[in-house]
Amino acid sequence: MKRRRFIEKGTTGALGLGLAGCSAFRNKKFEINKPEQTPINFDKNIPKPTGTMPMAEIGTTGIKVSKYGFGSHMRRDMVKYVKEREWMIREAYDLGINFFDVYDHDGRIYQYEPMGNHLAPMINNVVISIQMYPFEGRTVEQELERDMSLFRRDYIDLVRLHAWKNSTDEKVLASQAGYRWEWWETLFKMKEKGYIRAVGVPIHNIDDLEQPLAELPIDFVILPFNFYHNWYSMQPNDFDSTISTLRKKGIGVITMKPMLGDRLVTPFHRIAAQCDESGEVNFARACLHYIINSKVKVDSTLNGMFNPDHIYNNIDAFFNPKMSDEERKLLNTVRKVAKINNVSKTLLPEYYQFLEDWAPDSYDDSDLFDSA
Repeated sequence: MKRRRFIEKGTTGALGLGLAGCSAFRNKKFEINKPEQTPINFDKNIPKPTGTMPMAEIGTTGIKVSKYGFGSHMRRDMVKYVKEREWMIREAYDLGINFFDVYDHDGRIYQYEPMGNHLAPMINNVVISIQMYPFEGRTVEQELERDMSLFRRDYIDLVRLHAWKNSTDEKVLASQAGYRWEWWETLFKMKEKGYIRAVGVPIHNIDDLEQPLAELPIDFVILPFNFYHNWYSMQPNDFDSTISTLRKKGIGVITMKPMLGDRLVTPFHRIAAQCDESGEVNFARACLHYIINSKVKVDSTLNGMFNPDHIYNNIDAFFNPKMSDEERKLLNTVRKVAKINNVSKTLLPEYYQFLEDWAPDSYDDSDLFDSA
């Protein structure tokens, strides 16, 4: 078995689709109809990579982060693997990752306390990114005080808020999961006092950015970007002007979902394995190489990692950033033959249903081949 095949099988489950490869199905689609979770596997099948992690500043904040960040959005069934998570987080730090994005109330995974424990030996050498959502009756100030205590720090580096509209309308509030516009004022006051270094907003559509950008001194924006759900190809004028505007204002640009989203990772790995007739292309690294080599130069990319192999395999993409012609061809093929059905109902949470509109029937391919 070729090494790449072994890696794919070890980290994403069985490969077979019962198909003869993409070359035999150029005019057909590989349909994805059901959610699949990444298998939990703590075996270490890949050697530890060697290299140097590139660094960048988030906008003009003065905050220096690794170009690849540990996205700590995780499933509830992984919460019990405390020691395994601790090993992965500390191993990622040892390999140059200093940027850790952590969730707590969202998904009811409550990771601030365990992450504070995992990062305790290097807590003053890492950049902590959290979302603000007061719960259990706390105010924004009380929530931030709690969060700082759990991380054993007197400040938090990056705090984001999912409040895109200044409205009290219940439908609008529901669309942004209850996050309230008035919380922004408190966050900026806490920043002035030195409890927060940078305040930002995650967006899922360009419209989400309209009011925050017009009315707030935002420090950074987090947005989805990958080879399949690609603003650059889908909306070149809007996307280019948005990124340009953010850059001119000194606002940081951080991307998420480099491999499409938690429950799309395994199906796309399987499709890629069928399409890669050479058996030599590592799909996960190809996804990351796409972002690293994109014309859209981002400050950092956040990615959830669930297994030790994810740590070694993905970080290696940043140690060896050049994108091969074989990788370009594979991504080009996969995004033309993969078809997602009922994304909003079965594959992703409701607030990611916009991705269904980001999966076009055709691409102009310039984003892959003009940068070669």
